[in-house]
Amino acid sequence: MSFQTMVLTGKNGASPHGTPGLTPISKGDLVLFDLGVVHNGYCSDITRTVAYGDISDEQKNIYDTVLQAELSALEKVRPGVSAKELDLTARNIISEAGYGNYFPHRLGHGLGVSVHEYPSLTETNPLLMEKGMVFTIEPGIYVPNVAGVRIEDDVVVTENGYETLTKFPKTLQVIS
Repeated sequence: MSFQTMVLTGKNGASPHGTPGLTPISKGDLVLFDLGVVHNGYCSDITRTVAYGDISDEQKNIYDTVLQAELSALEKVRPGVSAKELDLTARNIISEAGYGNYFPHRLGHGLGVSVHEYPSLTETNPLLMEKGMVFTIEPGIYVPNVAGVRIEDDVVVTENGYETLTKFPKTLQVIS
């Protein structure tokens, strides 16, 4: 494993890097899974959030907002685009939806032999993306007593865009 797997729900799910606890998963909860493996010496990192049973309209709106932010940031990935522009693409969508104060971390980080490497995708980093860079795109919204949602993929910058290295569905999975 690249790092200790996290499975978060309830109050622990509304923290960007919460500590798993003994909170039982209940119907109507969102459950955040953050994990990664090492393959041939290189780390991966993926986060998905799933619903256990029916969720509230607000929880669904949070999920949809995070998904829209992630997809929009991904579509911007290509050589010559700055880390700042990628971060702000996702951050602006989340802010416009009214959740700006609940996205407290950077959009992503580099991946390599360590799970957290250069570059850091922040709203202040002017670094331009280059072909071959590998990093995460992982917007999130964490509202106490409501929901914690993060959707994370690993990407590599290609000559004309990007390739997603993580291949798990992003549409909301509802487990009954």
